[in-house]
Amino acid sequence: MSYQKNVETVAHLSSNKSKFGSVLSAAIVLGIVILCAISLWPMQAAEFNQEGGLIETGSAAALLAAGLVALYRYRGISRLYIGVVLLLLAERELEADIYAVDSTPYFILNGLDGLLDMTVVRVVLAVIVLGGLVWHGIPNGCRAFKERAPFLLVFFLAGMCAVIAQGLEEVSSAIGAEMTAVMATRLFVLEETLEMFFSVGILAAVLIGWPKAKADETIHEQTARPDPS
Repeated sequence: MSYQKNVETVAHLSSNKSKFGSVLSAAIVLGIVILCAISLWPMQAAEFNQEGGLIETGSAAALLAAGLVALYRYRGISRLYIGVVLLLLAERELEADIYAVDSTPYFILNGLDGLLDMTVVRVVLAVIVLGGLVWHGIPNGCRAFKERAPFLLVFFLAGMCAVIAQGLEEVSSAIGAEMTAVMATRLFVLEETLEMFFSVGILAAVLIGWPKAKADETIHEQTARPDPS
């Protein structure tokens, strides 16, 4: 690669990182604003956080979209676990009981619940997920950490949202009897909203994927260096 092309590649990557940083900062600020708003008005926010409500449906939709995108973009047996895990999370987000027994969503979700209860299905899923983590997830995660890949930062922030949401659920369960109705509702809507942030963050991480520089655009390099994602 010539010196000029090297300079152009560095400038291109720097520009992309700058844009990514601006978008990420704006998203974080928006998320903080939303959390502050629902903390101040938890009773109003609770209307959107009921079982099968807008927030929970949005979380499931984001995870479903992430799973389908992962299956399309990250093909191969070693990367199958990415889409599988995301689709399982989407299925877990919605419960069949919130729908009418004769409705299509109930039929689909109830059928999936029955399928996932089968031992052979669980064994197959465990092999796919654990095998994928060992062969692909851990090695590529280490590489992404070393290269400071943008998708890993988004994935980490999304994971933090899930951890905090789980912590709020534990707190609510531990001292639920001692809390006022308003405080209990506040913790509930914060937990559900953070879970939605997790789902949206995972979708964003899947869409971002591994960055591609201009240096990787030649036919020779595309053949010699397959996409590591």
